[in-house]
Amino acid sequence: MRHVLNVMVSGRFKGEHVIVAQAVHQHASQDLLFVVVSVGLAAVGSFAALVSAIRIPLSQGAARVRWTLAAALSLGGGAIWSMHFIGMIGYRVDGLDLRYSLPLTAVSLLLAVAVSALGLTLVARRPRNTGWLALSGVVSGLGIAAMHYTGMAAMHVGGTVTYRRGIVVLSILIAVAAALAALWIAFRVRTGRHVVAASLIMAAAVCGMHYTAMAATQVQAGPGNEGTTGTDPISLAPIVCVIAFSVLAVVIFAALGGVTESGSFSMARESSRHRRPGVGRAAVDGVGGEPAGRTAGRTSGGGRGGGRGGAAGQPSLPAAFVNPRGDQYRPAPSVPVWSGPPTGESTTRSG
Repeated sequence: MRHVLNVMVSGRFKGEHVIVAQAVHQHASQDLLFVVVSVGLAAVGSFAALVSAIRIPLSQGAARVRWTLAAALSLGGGAIWSMHFIGMIGYRVDGLDLRYSLPLTAVSLLLAVAVSALGLTLVARRPRNTGWLALSGVVSGLGIAAMHYTGMAAMHVGGTVTYRRGIVVLSILIAVAAALAALWIAFRVRTGRHVVAASLIMAAAVCGMHYTAMAATQVQAGPGNEGTTGTDPISLAPIVCVIAFSVLAVVIFAALGGVTESGSFSMARESSRHRRPGVGRAAVDGVGGEPAGRTAGRTSGGGRGGGRGGAAGQPSLPAAFVNPRGDQYRPAPSVPVWSGPPTGESTTRSG
């Protein structure tokens, strides 16, 4: 981004001609390689976070905590913070050396993970409730923005960093709106395509907020352009990338390995070809260790206790996703389904 240079002005001071140079907005640019890597981190991190997050409502106790932690680390540490860090490494300002404060950088990481955990916990309580979903989206979006500007505060330059207020507001609105859309899709997941779509939208929220906020950034070189202190981030780039992609790969492998007992990707619907008559096959908690069939129980008549859309040949919701209030996923107890008397046994009682 190129900023307009302030003009030089001349004046008189104590009888001498003095040239007064106002602060100059330095030209800044982005390295394309780091942009591509940062977008990849955002997409993979969002996918890992969402395939973990949709298991939170189906888990209980320690398993629920583990899934929440996995989703928060994937979203806050992978999709948000790592994307931001790699994107900032590719940020170049002409004539200035950029370095970073490690303590503030660490604070931005913890902030991203903590806010992500809070947002996911809120929406997981009642995924079908619009109020909780909106609150979670706002919290997640504001968390993305808070992490970004905390990370920017960690940047040391030989000058002053200022922001254009209007673009800052726009960047926050982008983060909140896209986070809302992603969570809405994720917790109404029907197929793998929905998860991928939600991941791309969440990645757009993170990247859109980051690069819009960078467009709001103006760096003014100081009078002496003195040397900066702090850590050179380029030396940390390979370490961050390896750790981030490795952790995300483990989370994705664990999540996809325990999607459903039948091997179907969909958490909310299972293919009718894998369904046994009258029995809902429940999701298996891969990381949490929830036993298969924990959330079983579908009546054969397609009533309230069963899944939606119980017509022949149509996919039906597992019992874990159905409850009378319709505003949250609640594991249903296993209920034996009567399917008629055994072969050869009379259906009438003897007097």
